[in-house]
Amino acid sequence: MKAIIDVKVKDLERAIEFYTEKLGLSCRHKDKEWAAIKVGDAEIHLYLHAGITSGLEFYVDDLDNEVKKLKKKGVDFFSNKKMVNFISVDKNQITTFPWGRNAFFKDSEGNQLALVKDFE
Repeated sequence: MKAIIDVKVKDLERAIEFYTEKLGLSCRHKDKEWAAIKVGDAEIHLYLHAGITSGLEFYVDDLDNEVKKLKKKGVDFFSNKKMVNFISVDKNQITTFPWGRNAFFKDSEGNQLALVKDFE
């Protein structure tokens, strides 16, 4: 079984460029209505007319390093101290929660994404 997450986009070409160029993922399929972006054994389907706009998270082994890499590619990170279970936020906008650390950012379409590293 393979997971697929549908993400709503406004501009398909711009979204494909963000997910491939900024996040370093590969595009498996593209047509005029949607594209399939490979993420390990799963896929993100970018749709013009359907999909989520928040809640997509990427688990990473080295959160600090991944944030540095994406910042170099122009990705801006943010935090929200009003989030449930918020503990703190550091200078790189990495937010600490009781279960781990998250780095929140938006894709080219304004969808909220996050890099996640759970406490072990």
